Amino acid sequence: MTRSIRQRLLVTLLLIVIVSWGVTALSGYYEAHHEIEELFDAQLAQSARVLLAMSSHELEEERLFGQFGNNVISAYEAEITTGHEYERKLAFQVWTEGSKLALRSDNAPTSPLAGAANGFSERSLNQQRWRVYSLSNPDGTIRVQVAQSLEIRNELVEAIVQRLLIPILLSLPLLAVLIWFGIARALRPLLDLARDVARRDPEQLQPLPLENIPTESRPLVESLNQLFHRLETAFENERRFTADAAHELRTPLAALKVQAQVAQGSADETARRHALRQLVQGVDRATHLVQQLLTLARLDPDTAYANKGKVDLRALARDILGEAAQAARKKNIDLSLASECQGSVHGNFDALSILLRNLVENAIRYTPEGGTVEVRVQASGNQGVELIVADSGPGIPAEERAQAMERFYRGRAVQQIPGSGLGLSIAQRVAQHHKATLILGDSTLGGLEVTVRFPSTSPHQ
Repeated sequence: MTRSIRQRLLVTLLLIVIVSWGVTALSGYYEAHHEIEELFDAQLAQSARVLLAMSSHELEEERLFGQFGNNVISAYEAEITTGHEYERKLAFQVWTEGSKLALRSDNAPTSPLAGAANGFSERSLNQQRWRVYSLSNPDGTIRVQVAQSLEIRNELVEAIVQRLLIPILLSLPLLAVLIWFGIARALRPLLDLARDVARRDPEQLQPLPLENIPTESRPLVESLNQLFHRLETAFENERRFTADAAHELRTPLAALKVQAQVAQGSADETARRHALRQLVQGVDRATHLVQQLLTLARLDPDTAYANKGKVDLRALARDILGEAAQAARKKNIDLSLASECQGSVHGNFDALSILLRNLVENAIRYTPEGGTVEVRVQASGNQGVELIVADSGPGIPAEERAQAMERFYRGRAVQQIPGSGLGLSIAQRVAQHHKATLILGDSTLGGLEVTVRFPSTSPHQ
């Protein structure tokens, strides 16, 4: 099940917040525990010094006036009334003459809380852990031991952490709601864009507006606009192709129908044969036109050029000239491939075959009997490769060369020669898809020279 971007963002942000808060709480717990340990240890040490000072004072009075013993025994035998719950978790002992217990709290044992060494230590008492601080006077006659249950410290740390965590946990639902509305507000431009696309008709391919589009969404919108442009171009090509094909097929089909009717209704055998010959020629012309139309339709999609690799133009030219040799012999045309030609390009082999085949067939079709057609492959000035097809035909006047690239256009000089007017258009489309330039010029043979200039043999072109 695919979740929406809003749900993913909500879950991701909440997880980040929870993890961040968890790390903060854990760090706070250890920091609070450390500071509380330091604070209580300082209090233990201070309490021990106060108690040692008081005991030393009492010892001095007993030495001078003989009163210490009574005070100490009195305090030792009296039970201290608990005034606060934490008092049960505090204990102290005062030892004199090394091993004589002179004073203790009612919850302190009669045995020493810690060893003879001064300083901090820990011990178990009544199944609880206690922190003990021992301190002696300089001559060692009085030793004070003050203890505190570690439970106090843990309770205080837990209370601090709870007071930190409870507001955080209670604020999570509110934070989730705020994040949800914040994400909804941030995604509103995308939702508006989705509604705009959904409301469009299939033929409405105008670019989407880029105003008020978030920076992160701009590449997506620009890609959609590029897609709309390509679709619009493809639909326009299809509409134009359909209209042009219908127009161009109407005339040869009508001519075929007329010749068939003449052959059917003619009583004269000679006239019938002439009509049948015209019918066969008309069928050939219509077949050629349909083949050119199908070739042109196949070249329209970009997928026709998907498979590209290194193409040896000399080997390709040799194969194409071999296919066209029979048509050239029928018109006694000298069809040749320049011996010094060589060069390779990165492209689609089938598409380049269509390009060269159309150029060679055009040259043979429009060159008079006994003429010459020459194919050359040579390096160009920009380290690319040039494919050249030259003939001794009528050529194309300079003012008509731009129109000659259009579909079904046929110049004034070749109106009487059978053709479809698609050869150069097909070659131009193949050249464009290979980032090559198709140039029409005057041939040294007296006719037309078509140059296809490929910029580079690099596969990254």
